[in-house]
Amino acid sequence: MVAFLRLTRPLNLIIIVFTMVAMRYGVVQAYLDASSTDLAAMAQPSGATVFEKVPGNIFTHGFSGPLFWLLVASTVLIAAGGNVINDYFDTRIDRVNKPEAVIVGRSVKRRVAMLGHLVLTGLGVLFGLFTAWKSGQPLLALVPIFAAGALWFYSTKLKRAFLLGNGLVAFLVALVPLTVGLYEIPALAQAYGTSATVGLGNGTEMEVKFGFSGLWGWIIGFAAFAFVTTLVRELQKDMADVKGDAADGCRTVPIVLGVQWAKAFTLFYLAVAVIALLLVRSVVLTDKFSYWYIGAGIVIPMLLSAGFTYNAHDRQGFNTAGNILKFAMAVAVAFAFFIPKVL
Repeated sequence: MVAFLRLTRPLNLIIIVFTMVAMRYGVVQAYLDASSTDLAAMAQPSGATVFEKVPGNIFTHGFSGPLFWLLVASTVLIAAGGNVINDYFDTRIDRVNKPEAVIVGRSVKRRVAMLGHLVLTGLGVLFGLFTAWKSGQPLLALVPIFAAGALWFYSTKLKRAFLLGNGLVAFLVALVPLTVGLYEIPALAQAYGTSATVGLGNGTEMEVKFGFSGLWGWIIGFAAFAFVTTLVRELQKDMADVKGDAADGCRTVPIVLGVQWAKAFTLFYLAVAVIALLLVRSVVLTDKFSYWYIGAGIVIPMLLSAGFTYNAHDRQGFNTAGNILKFAMAVAVAFAFFIPKVL
């Protein structure tokens, strides 16, 4: 049981939960709180409810808590199933790169791993379908179906293809925060509308626009950062695993173009991410807290990861660079909980 649990990569699953929670209770909640404060300031007399749809002038989530946690469970189960099937098909590679860590075929029988993948993925898709149906957004049922199919296709085909596998993994990681927005923001618009009219008491009225669409900027920002940094992380892993990947016939960037070109791609993507962060910090998030948080907590570790990548010559060096980058990614996600400081 413990060996099978290791196949699901629990730390990665915890990061998925943390990311989704950060989007709902960090990003979305910050906007709801700020909007509630603004609405309460308009109340005349003080404390009076301004709009019927917003009792007590407090905006709440349009996407219910139970459905959100079902969505989290769906995402985690599909990711866990994907991790299992990835290890199932990576046994030959792992025997070269990390023989001491091989689980499938040793601690866990191959048929058990396959059955576990089917059960985890099946439950994840069912939970996703139910969530889409109950939320009134049936088209979002395509998300878990796509994710499950993409993870299977990646493990069986695209992992060994030039660049395509890296891009697919990066997209799937970016889809984690994006999925929360796909449920939360339309649900808010459905619950409250995009604007409402309030009487000013002198026979005139004023239209108040609700800024829920502004949430897309934050959600897409987190998703874009996840996409680019995951591309970097995938390249770092490819460089660390080049020996086993070559033995299995993979056509990763360091195998096709060489490690130096793979390093060049990695440093380019890191540069793009760092420049984007510095632009956001100077144009959008100009407060002192964001200045130091982004600079010290995210940019500096990313620069360190770039340095370690440039100087790496073996598996351990590339893994160290990747671990530093993972720290920067976690700190970036945690910024969601500090958004009230900058709104």
